[in-house]
Amino acid sequence: MRTEVKPVAENEVMLEIEVPEDEVQRRYDQTLTRIAREASVPGFRKGKVPRQIILNRLGDEYVRNETLQKFLPDWYDAALHDSDVDAVSLPELDLSEFKVGVPFTFTAKVQVRPTPTLGRYKGLEVSRRSVEVTDGQVEAQLAMMQERFASLKPVEGRAVEPGDFVVVDLQGSAGGAPIEGANVTNYMVQVGAGQLIPGFEDNLVGIGAGEHKEFEVTFPDEYSVEELRGKPATFAVDVKEIKEKVVPALGDEFAQEVSEFDTLDELYVDIRGRLQRAQEAAAEREFRSRVVDAAVAEASLQVPSAMVDREAHNLFHDLETSVGEQGLTMEVYLKAIGKTEEEIEEELKPRAEMNVRRRLILDAIRAAENVQVSDDDVRERIKADAELIGRDGDQLVIDVYASGRQGIIRDELLMARTVDLLVESAVATEMPSGEADVTVASDADGAGEA
Repeated sequence: MRTEVKPVAENEVMLEIEVPEDEVQRRYDQTLTRIAREASVPGFRKGKVPRQIILNRLGDEYVRNETLQKFLPDWYDAALHDSDVDAVSLPELDLSEFKVGVPFTFTAKVQVRPTPTLGRYKGLEVSRRSVEVTDGQVEAQLAMMQERFASLKPVEGRAVEPGDFVVVDLQGSAGGAPIEGANVTNYMVQVGAGQLIPGFEDNLVGIGAGEHKEFEVTFPDEYSVEELRGKPATFAVDVKEIKEKVVPALGDEFAQEVSEFDTLDELYVDIRGRLQRAQEAAAEREFRSRVVDAAVAEASLQVPSAMVDREAHNLFHDLETSVGEQGLTMEVYLKAIGKTEEEIEEELKPRAEMNVRRRLILDAIRAAENVQVSDDDVRERIKADAELIGRDGDQLVIDVYASGRQGIIRDELLMARTVDLLVESAVATEMPSGEADVTVASDADGAGEA
């Protein structure tokens, strides 16, 4: 088979392919034999139908079309392999007439994987965020711990105040008709938290336990139930119980209750240390991402649209998974934000292009630096993962290799080591005051998804 490759645009080529006459004849004969073997014709046993009978009944054109449908993908794949073309898009095909006795020719226009022109990627000067844990941050963590261990205490001898938790029975109506879902008992609401429609919680202030009150409020114009938007409603409320939140006082007793430490000072030091480690890890991820972006900025690359489209599609499905983990369907999510799948994917394209750009340039740097990962490295990584999830390391190695997922792990290690190479040679500079932190990519190295 003869294949000629001609550039037609940046990252796009035209393959001119000629399938020789003898290959055409051979595949035609194979197709005719297969059809004859599978056909059921009255008067003949299955598999014993003469080929000429098949031709008479189905026609030569049918056999030729079956041949082309079966073997065109194979001829196209062989042309890609023989010409060492790394296609990243589906081909635009232009076929000549397919018939026996002459060579078959066709063309395939495809986008191809680009080769970046690398710039400087070692010794890059990149700003790094300094880490400093403040007393205020530690105190904020302590305050959140106090909130988590707060309790509700029944209130006696006074009426409802802002911040109280109130247990009520309530009935709501609009236009004289009951509101669906607004007839409940023993419903707890925190006054002032904004859980209910505007004005409702304000009307609870000043009511005592055991008292009844009726009041009118208006549903907001953007309310979720369309028929209630902007309409007045009347609510009848019976206050059954008033509770106030009691936050535990900070002290050694609090430290003993919420941690393994005996004193508040020890807990304070532990919180500061954990915040320090967390912020240092975040700063390291940000720095690695900045280093990758700096190397990307030094390189030259035109990303094919097909690769961007595919990555945007992958990102959309990542979003779909995330939405599903929150208990929603994508249909409900898209309706809530008023967008279509196509609009979301279009919005994801800038991020998708950057993911592809990072990956291609890191691949080029890996090749230039001959970064390697051994089989032992892959197995050690799998065993480390096994320890994190409580699995037997040797068994997980067997499972991963049996599923063929070792290649994914090898690629992840190659990418991480390539980023390590860039980071180790980078020069960290002080981050200018007020400079915003980068958005760290989905993987720690900013390379995006494959």
